[in-house]
Amino acid sequence: MQYKILNSGGLGVGGRQNELIELALTHKYDGVEIDMNDLVGRHDTLGKEFACQFLQSARIDLGTFDLPIDFGANDSDFVKQCERLETIIDLAQTLGTRQAVVRIAPQAADLAFQENFEKHRSRISDVAEAFKAAEMRLGLFLQASKVGKTPGDFKFIQTAEEIMTLVKTIGHPNVGLCIDAYEWCVGDGALDQLSDVDANQFFTEVRFADLAATADKANLKSSDLLLPGDGEDSFSVKLANLLIKKVYQGPISVATNAAAYSDGHKHRTVEKLSFRLAQLVAGEDPTVSANGEVVEEAADEGAEAAEGAEAKTDDAAPAASAT
Repeated sequence: MQYKILNSGGLGVGGRQNELIELALTHKYDGVEIDMNDLVGRHDTLGKEFACQFLQSARIDLGTFDLPIDFGANDSDFVKQCERLETIIDLAQTLGTRQAVVRIAPQAADLAFQENFEKHRSRISDVAEAFKAAEMRLGLFLQASKVGKTPGDFKFIQTAEEIMTLVKTIGHPNVGLCIDAYEWCVGDGALDQLSDVDANQFFTEVRFADLAATADKANLKSSDLLLPGDGEDSFSVKLANLLIKKVYQGPISVATNAAAYSDGHKHRTVEKLSFRLAQLVAGEDPTVSANGEVVEEAADEGAEAAEGAEAKTDDAAPAASAT
C-alpha cells in the first residue's frame, strides 16, 4: 500500500487545481483526485495542453476521478454522456491515472431491481472494454449513505453484498471495487466478506474512514463519518491489517468529509491524512504511538509552517487554476 491519493472532497479547494496540487506535493502524495467534468470543460474551452498543464508541470498523477457517466440514465442521455468517453480516456491516460470511480445510485426512477441490474451489467461491461484498451480499470462505488437521498422509488444497490454481487456478475477483468470503509459499514458490510478476494485484482482503490459507533444508519449525519482511527473498534484498522496480509499494492486514500476537518486549516488536515495513511500502512492504530501517546503534534507543526509560507505568497501569486 504505497500509492497515496489526495481526495479533494471536504478540503474546501473546489476546482482550484493549483491549490490541491500544492497540498499534495507538500505532503508527499502520489496522485490527486480531479473533477473530470471540470477537466473536460477546460479541454473543450482552451484545449488539451491547457487542461493538463498544472498536473503535468507539477509532475503529479491524476490519481483518480469520478467517471461522469450515469449508468442508470435513459438510453438517449446515456449515449450522449458516452460521447465524451474518448476525451475522458485520453485525458486520463495523459495524466497517468490507472482507475476511475463509478458511483452506483442506490435508487432508480423507473426500473425494478433486476432490470436495472442487467442494464448496469451490460453498460458497465461495454465501457470497461474501452478502458481495458487504455489499461485503466473501473471501480464500482457503493453509496449506502445516500439511500433515501437520491431520486427514485425503486430500490437498487444499497448494501455491501449487493455491490459485490454486481462486480462479480459483470465479471470483467477491468471492473473491480473502489471500497470506502465508511460506506461499507453503512451498507452492513463485514470484514469476512473480503477475506477470500484477491485484493490486487478486486480493489481498484481503498478509501479509509470510520462510521461513528453512535450513528443511526437510517438517519446519518455528516459528523458520523470519522477519520480512520477516531472511532471505537476501527474498521479501517482491521481492513488495513487484512490488506497488509494480502500484500495489497494499489491506491489508498482517506474518504473526505468537511465535518471531519472543522478547524479549516488545509495543510494541517492534509498532513494529518497523510500521517494516518502511513500508520495504517505500517499496521499501526492511527494517532497512537507504541507507548500509547498521541503522536500527531509534530506533523501539525510542519503543516503550520507550510500554511505560514503559503500565506506569505497568497497576495503575490494569481490563482493558476483560473479558467
